[in-house]
Amino acid sequence: MAQPLPSAAGAPRAGGGAGGRALALTALAWLAVAACVVLGAWQWSRGNVVVGEPPATQPVVPVQQVVSAAAAGGPGAVLAADEVGRRVRVQGSFDPAVDLLVPGRPLDGADGAWVLGVVLLADGTGVPVVRGWVPEGEPAPPPPAGPVDLAGVVQAPEASDVAPSTSALPPGSARVVSAADLVNRVQYPVANAFVTATEPAAEPAAAEPAAGGAVRLRPVPPPEPGEATRRLDWRNIAYAAQWWVFAVFALVLWRRALRDLRADAAGARAPAGGAGADPAGGAPAGEGQDRVPHPADGPGGRDVSSTR
Repeated sequence: MAQPLPSAAGAPRAGGGAGGRALALTALAWLAVAACVVLGAWQWSRGNVVVGEPPATQPVVPVQQVVSAAAAGGPGAVLAADEVGRRVRVQGSFDPAVDLLVPGRPLDGADGAWVLGVVLLADGTGVPVVRGWVPEGEPAPPPPAGPVDLAGVVQAPEASDVAPSTSALPPGSARVVSAADLVNRVQYPVANAFVTATEPAAEPAAAEPAAGGAVRLRPVPPPEPGEATRRLDWRNIAYAAQWWVFAVFALVLWRRALRDLRADAAGARAPAGGAGADPAGGAPAGEGQDRVPHPADGPGGRDVSSTR
């Protein structure tokens, strides 16, 4: 007698557990991938090392920390290449005996001259300071009297070949901005560099243009700030690549695990007796149905060849 088939309500749900495992595997795999990517990015940042920031982006310091005429033979006596463009503060007073024009310095397409002075520091040395720019043929306002506290950018001393002309200069002029020229004009040591003032330094009363008088100084634009210098640490970069390979490997394992889960779920949904079983409970389809009778078979198909 045929057994009744189980009802749909009582049938086991093969796909419910597989779906939960798939969600758990997915969450775990993507968490591992995210961790590997973040660790790889961190290792990459460690491998891309900044050796030096642009001098113009570094904090403002007193000029004596960058270059000093008092540091004879010391680190501050000569301006290093990575100190050019450094922002500094200059505190002291202008030497009234040094008020020079440096001609042949165009600005915005107009001919003109730099206005050069020397600030006396507390240690008795001097720092050349370009106070600003005036058009060609115009007189410059006198330097401010009394203490000054100005900001500027450090520049390397100029060589003699920078001068646009070798012709004789009028009194009160200089061909280049260099300590080698200024030491012949003063009786104190002068720093082997110069500072371009961020704001023009002049007497307040003389800063306003007047009929037949001095004109307002214009600031000399600072040089380009430059770029940070970097180097690569190949060991950290190799670690970064290793973490990213781990991330790819985690994705491969995740896809393979999902494929295995789908295969297991499909096998659980197949009939228990196999695909070739007879639904009526008999022998598998095709087995023994087309057997040809043998002459030794007795009645009913029984083999009687051995009957005595």
